[in-house]
Amino acid sequence: MDTKNKKTRNVISIVMLIWAALCIIITCSVTSSRSDAASTGTLTSDYVYFRDAPAGNTIKYNGKAILLRKGQKMTIVSTSNKTWYKVKLTYKKKSYTGYVYSEYIKVTRVTYKTGRLKKGEDYVYFRKSPNGTPLTYKKSPIMLMSGQKMTILSTANKKWYKVKLTYKKKSYTGYVYSSFISIDSKTTTQATTQATTKATTQQPTTTEQPAVKKTAYIKSGENYVYFRKTAGGTPLTHNGSSIMLMSGQKMTVTNMSNKSWYKATLTYQGKSYTGYVSSSLITFNAPNNNSNTSDAAFEKQLTNQNFPESYKVLLRKLHKEHPNWVFKAVHTNLDWSDVVKNEINTSTRINNLVNCTSYSPNYSWRSDTVGYNYKTDTYTSYDGSTWFAASDDLVKYYLDPRTYLGSSDTVFAFEKLSYDSSQTRSGVEAILSGSFMYNSKPAGSSSTYSSIIITAAQKSGVSPYHIASRIKQEVGSTMTSGTNGKNKTYPGIYNFYNIGAFESAAGNAITNGLKWASSGNTYNRPWKSASKSIIGGAMYIGESYINKGQNTLYTQKFNVTYTDCLYWHQYMGNVQAPTTEAAKVYIAYKTSGAINKPITFAIPVYKNMPASVVKKPSADSGNPNAHLKTLTVGKYKLTPSFGVNDTTRYTVNVDSTVSSVSISATPVNSYASVSGTGSKALKMGKNTFKIVCTSQSKKTRTYTIVINRG
Repeated sequence: MDTKNKKTRNVISIVMLIWAALCIIITCSVTSSRSDAASTGTLTSDYVYFRDAPAGNTIKYNGKAILLRKGQKMTIVSTSNKTWYKVKLTYKKKSYTGYVYSEYIKVTRVTYKTGRLKKGEDYVYFRKSPNGTPLTYKKSPIMLMSGQKMTILSTANKKWYKVKLTYKKKSYTGYVYSSFISIDSKTTTQATTQATTKATTQQPTTTEQPAVKKTAYIKSGENYVYFRKTAGGTPLTHNGSSIMLMSGQKMTVTNMSNKSWYKATLTYQGKSYTGYVSSSLITFNAPNNNSNTSDAAFEKQLTNQNFPESYKVLLRKLHKEHPNWVFKAVHTNLDWSDVVKNEINTSTRINNLVNCTSYSPNYSWRSDTVGYNYKTDTYTSYDGSTWFAASDDLVKYYLDPRTYLGSSDTVFAFEKLSYDSSQTRSGVEAILSGSFMYNSKPAGSSSTYSSIIITAAQKSGVSPYHIASRIKQEVGSTMTSGTNGKNKTYPGIYNFYNIGAFESAAGNAITNGLKWASSGNTYNRPWKSASKSIIGGAMYIGESYINKGQNTLYTQKFNVTYTDCLYWHQYMGNVQAPTTEAAKVYIAYKTSGAINKPITFAIPVYKNMPASVVKKPSADSGNPNAHLKTLTVGKYKLTPSFGVNDTTRYTVNVDSTVSSVSISATPVNSYASVSGTGSKALKMGKNTFKIVCTSQSKKTRTYTIVINRG
């Protein structure tokens, strides 16, 4: 072997080893600091089936196979099967996960940056959309703390970054105000050391002394006291919400070495917690009475008020979560069957509407007797094109008071709607969040919408939370010609409550409401500014509803208390309004820190109620139409003549020489199916055939044809 060549090969080998080592180091360095990455895909072919497994069955939408179009965007979930990629995509505004043939997908790798909430930015709302309503965890708004890590998905909106993060071990995608975010760059040892040092210096420097055990209480009159993780630190949380202690809260003080902050252990809503309380708010003297009603006293209150047992079961759970809440039985002396009879829709009285769209048709929530023509399979809309008469079952569900007692938010349908000084502007802003009124002012005004609403509450005696939720419920999140003063027919006029906006299929409710707002001289009219409308409308609600006994969201929807005009004089058309507005009020109380105050709820009770809570009908069971559009027996005449009506039995007479006939039928609704048709052999005499039409919702209608031969 040539020595020179051997040396050369050795040198090359050493160089290659060094290069390999460098590649490993570089790769590791890049891997450790690079941003998160994901793959997206674009469909390169047209009319491609979307399948539930590799080469599996097609995934369906409204009963029909999904056919993807060229250009369809998707997220690549897995490429482990090289022939069929697992993907996630949106079709008709719904999210699906399935499989697409890999050769039809153009894959693009997207690199994302990572970031975290800046130091000092605590209790930051995590929102569904830019400046929208907060995302929730266990029905409480998600509030992010300083240092929260996240993946930046999009910075297209310079004010609101779209991010993905983990909260309480669950993954969420939403929006965070960009100014609160620090985008990660290269992480250096120096930066890490500084951050650690700062974090350490922020912790309390209290030296633990020998343990003590003293029974203590929150002083009388001291309510909504934060229970903190460390001395002067951030609050401890329960189910995602800050723990706030009420007057009389019992605890065991275990360390008093820090004279300003005592370490204590206590029980909060059935769970044990250890934390810190300001020593100035603690007393070692037992209070004369506890502000929280004991279980025994609470049971006595329920019994004395003659609450039915089916109410008590639900109220006990609410009392356990919120022991300061007060529940009052309102005995209407009305029979449940009479209430139902007078509240369900009729052809001459349509009081209850439900919103249904092409994407969420909610067929079983619509009435199939009022505003529905089964012959043409068409529904009559009211107040625009997406509001329909609610079904009897849906009305009964929302009419049952027990429907609202199942959770802490919906029970606010029974909150008394009078003004309380503990109701704050921050609580109002929480309700207005996601709307054009949030943290903003009407054109030409020096006051914010929330400030105007507080003024309206003080002048009218109506809860500002009710005013805010009512306005948002009525006018929505975006400005319209009813709230911007630019209506062509009534320029310079405002109506934030849609008072006088009667229902119309032509959708001219806004104009009718502005007509009312422009006429008369009561309630601050004419409403020539947003302020006059908001304040005047609150006065109208207070005088016309709340002060007449309709002082809850429930009784404004279902008038069972204002006896001068029972079942009439009802403010809302939307049958679901009490629940949606109640949820907004609950968030306002929670955000403002007043959720555990002694709030009073007035709950109607009826005679002869069902033993259990009325069940909510399924929203999307499908179209209920099971009528036939056509029915023929060859060339022969049916008696009576066929028509789209209630007749389901027909007779046909044929000559004895006719040995068979062909029965044909088509449904009124295209999603319905028909069985029993086709060629039929005939015997002499009477022949009976059954034709069954099955609707999309699985309802059936059977047609009987008797054919007499001979």
